[in-house]
Amino acid sequence: MKKISQVSIAMLCAAALIVPNNNISSAASNKDTHVIINNTNLSSEDILLKNNQVFITLTGAKTLDDLTFKWNNKTKQVTVKGKETNLILTINKTTAQKNSETVKLSSAPFIHKGKTMIPLRFVTEAMSSSVTWNQSIQTAFITKASSKLTNDYKSDELSTARNAAINLPRASQLSKGFEPSLDTFSVQYYFPEQVSDQFVEVNNNVVSYYKISNNTTYLKWQGLLGDKPSTENELYFINRALTDEVGTLPSFKDTTFASFRWMPHVGSTGYSLINKQNWNDVIFKDQKVEQNNVNENYIIVDIPEE
Repeated sequence: MKKISQVSIAMLCAAALIVPNNNISSAASNKDTHVIINNTNLSSEDILLKNNQVFITLTGAKTLDDLTFKWNNKTKQVTVKGKETNLILTINKTTAQKNSETVKLSSAPFIHKGKTMIPLRFVTEAMSSSVTWNQSIQTAFITKASSKLTNDYKSDELSTARNAAINLPRASQLSKGFEPSLDTFSVQYYFPEQVSDQFVEVNNNVVSYYKISNNTTYLKWQGLLGDKPSTENELYFINRALTDEVGTLPSFKDTTFASFRWMPHVGSTGYSLINKQNWNDVIFKDQKVEQNNVNENYIIVDIPEE
């Protein structure tokens, strides 16, 4: 998966989010095109195709800037207030107000089944967010990290930066993806020693490798685990054979990892430093995680030996 440059973002906003015409009606609910905003998968009811453009509901964009809305029935205007952006949109008009400046929309907002629909292109521009369009899986990933996450990711405290890393908005340009076969009682994270900008996540039978760039966590590789044992994986701490994989995984055979096992049923994280020689015999230490941190999914802890 390639990093999306600023030029690419502009091009994607202008073109790639216009989907091919596959006998789509002029305004139809979309079940094949997906929109994921800050790790939240929008319902098909919040996505609409019109004139081969993707539209989403205003409420669907809420997670981009903690938005609030106010509707004026007399003027047919909706006022959108966020932490950084204020908008005034008028139904069926292609101009809007952004922070008191007039801006042009690619298409006018309209009402559909009682919901205000806006072009996805405008969402990415107005909210200063980034977009990754994955043609293979017909998915638009819209990402805008909160100021807390961006500040924490820059922290000199390794556990703080790592917690931010696992919570940053995620995106993928892999040709397919895998879903865990069932919910698990624990999730494992593996960060290379002294590193916070990449990690491996193990969730039941799915192994994922992520790399952070521009405050977005990009899925670079994913593997699906079977039931047969194996010691031939590039990731030495995986002792089951892969039945399928996609993407590119760096060589980690000589890497020491900071290993974390989050166990929500007991509210604690097991941690240890592991390498190829000791990983199967290492004894994990447990640390309770405060409820406030659990609520924010800040479940990575300090490893004193690191």
